[in-house]
Amino acid sequence: MMMDLQSSPLNELLHIGFNQDFTCFACGTETGFRVYSVDPFRLTWKRDFDPPGGIGVIAMLFRTNILAFTGGGSNPRFQPHKVLLWDDRQARSIAELSFRNAVRSVKLRRDLVVVVVDRKVYVYGFRSLSLLDSIETIENRKGLCCLSTGPERTVLVCPGMQQGRALVVFYPRVLGEMTAPVTRERTTIVAAHESCIASMGLDYSGGLLATASDKGTIVRVYDTSSGTRRQELRRGADRAEIHSLVFSPAGDFLAVSSDKGTIHIFSVTPSQHPSNASVFGSELGQGAPSTNAKSSLQKISRVLPAYFSSEWSLAQFRVPDYRCIACFANEPHTIAVVCANGTYYKARFDPVRGGEMERMEFHQFDQASADQTLGGVEDETADPLCQRTGSGPLDLPAAGVGEASTPGNPKSPDTAGTDSGTAPAEGAEAGDDADSNLAAGLQS
Repeated sequence: MMMDLQSSPLNELLHIGFNQDFTCFACGTETGFRVYSVDPFRLTWKRDFDPPGGIGVIAMLFRTNILAFTGGGSNPRFQPHKVLLWDDRQARSIAELSFRNAVRSVKLRRDLVVVVVDRKVYVYGFRSLSLLDSIETIENRKGLCCLSTGPERTVLVCPGMQQGRALVVFYPRVLGEMTAPVTRERTTIVAAHESCIASMGLDYSGGLLATASDKGTIVRVYDTSSGTRRQELRRGADRAEIHSLVFSPAGDFLAVSSDKGTIHIFSVTPSQHPSNASVFGSELGQGAPSTNAKSSLQKISRVLPAYFSSEWSLAQFRVPDYRCIACFANEPHTIAVVCANGTYYKARFDPVRGGEMERMEFHQFDQASADQTLGGVEDETADPLCQRTGSGPLDLPAAGVGEASTPGNPKSPDTAGTDSGTAPAEGAEAGDDADSNLAAGLQS
């Protein structure tokens, strides 16, 4: 889940995004990037480029030293149509993808790199760096795309070719090991809303999909395998922009944030796919089951408008900033909220009684706070992203794998102090957004 702030930043923050298991979030700034631990909250690493340059889209691979980003802001460090895979242990780019249009978002798994542009989604193998699939979509300036995290199956969800439709693609489990375009196992089209989809979120296993339209009043939960609707949840009666839809690790709660400055927690009907609960265990424990609030007139809702039969949120938490994204924190029944103004909140909700959440922590992660935390000094020799979080580096291919250049346009990987500045290859297939080959690094 991410928040793109480039069009109207409040400070140096240009982009904020959680990693796949919501243990960290990365911030693209006007001078580089920073990485924070979600719970407990702390700044784990910052890097300011020399010369300074902005990072517009950033994605982190779990808690490893591998990130993907593009340039952005008033002085982009790299071009906005390029995706760089960055190894912060080596402080250099190890691979590069170029496109004809600006990149809207990047999604990572240990086996895949997914890049979203305005009307297309590209799926690459992480090890082979080969283009495995491309998907045409309706105009998608928000970069909407979801990628399952669990190892049981590979599920990708993006907008379809029709307004309000979501396309669910199931891939083979060994997708990331392939080096040529693959055949999808199956696809499902979910008729989610009549108006445009504004936000979407997948649970850990890829079995449940949550969507919200640009009206922002209703959130719907679907079974990805069948495309059937499981729940309809009402955020409110007034129009709102939904910023994030995040399932709890076990899939039994859904956190929804909007531009009203309120984070809503909904109870999710138990899934027929028990993989989430078997891996994480239910958040509910042995207590009474959680239920969402309902209208007192629900008993006669069949003769009343659908508004009176809706399920309302179980718990709520309010923040001053109207732009925020939320996730579930480490402790049971807690959430973490990060806002565009550089503020962090942690709050607890009662899974049975619900109501207003209790604020537990408040922190700031703007530039001034970061400088104070690290004393304004950066240790260039450290192994920041994995050493400080306890995770090992990603097992990347050795030199020679994926080392290629586009026809007539040779490229080399960027280093910590340079930007190659190359444009998309003129030799790319007409009408296609992506280069057919990658410039991959790890050269000695």
